[in-house]
Amino acid sequence: MILEKKYSGITVPVLTPVLEDETVDEAGYRTLIKYLLDNGIHGVFACGTLGETMTLTQAERDRAIRIAADACNGKAKVFAGVMDTSTKRVIENIKRIEDCGCDAVVITPVFYDRHTSQSEIIRLFEDAAKSTKLDLIAYNIPSFVMEKMDPATVAALADIDSVKGYKDSAGVFNDTVKVLNNLADREDFSILSGTPVQYMPSALLGCDGCVPGMASMYPKVFVEAYNASLTGDVELMRKFNKLICLAGSVYASAKNGTAAVKYAVSTLGFMNERILRPQDGCSAEEKEKIHRQMKLCEQTFAAEGLESVLA
Repeated sequence: MILEKKYSGITVPVLTPVLEDETVDEAGYRTLIKYLLDNGIHGVFACGTLGETMTLTQAERDRAIRIAADACNGKAKVFAGVMDTSTKRVIENIKRIEDCGCDAVVITPVFYDRHTSQSEIIRLFEDAAKSTKLDLIAYNIPSFVMEKMDPATVAALADIDSVKGYKDSAGVFNDTVKVLNNLADREDFSILSGTPVQYMPSALLGCDGCVPGMASMYPKVFVEAYNASLTGDVELMRKFNKLICLAGSVYASAKNGTAAVKYAVSTLGFMNERILRPQDGCSAEEKEKIHRQMKLCEQTFAAEGLESVLA
């Protein structure tokens, strides 16, 4: 059975609903977070990739994080995205939201930069750790920042006292296995899958939870998948692996995955589908595909005895 650590379970990379002027739609945002809490999620990641963190203005990014912390109010862990292009910018981002009540800040390697070594990443976290008492979560997402965290680097980060977790969105399963083999038994360090199709296999090796984009739409399915992971029942986990992959088909139904998830969640009625400019929203054809995939998800989840959305 997996040890439930400080940061474990399903942490939702929550969408950021916005108004026509591209400021945060606070009412929609709070309703979305309430929906997630009511469905049993364990954490919220405010202003991550799906939260359009780097497309929001700085003021709106900070505001979204503060709203999320207030809306959760201790009912779930709150991760705050503070990733940026330099150490100083990251630290400034932390300082602006440090008093908001979030539990941890999430940091990627810096981007728009010419990386020359893994040592740069370690220095970034060492300096950030010195600047705050908040926990730090290392976020490996090379498709966006153009630099990956090697397994040895993750191990070095885990030895920094305030680095308490690792979100693995690199999609390189060989590296995931190495990290899990080295660090899964550490009680003070959590490993969270940011690649949902790898979550169940990773859970068998000690992964502590998942940060799945489609959990904004189907939180109960992912919470039940986490519960299945705690049992170690391989057949049950295989079932949930298939359901997770099916949910991901909604994300993959549009060229812009964020737009696809926003449109899908907008059909629940408590937020709009608006995506920040200049990104493409969903075309009419893509919306039709999303509806087909959502119908298939609903039918399959129901057949498995799962509720996917609130009544």
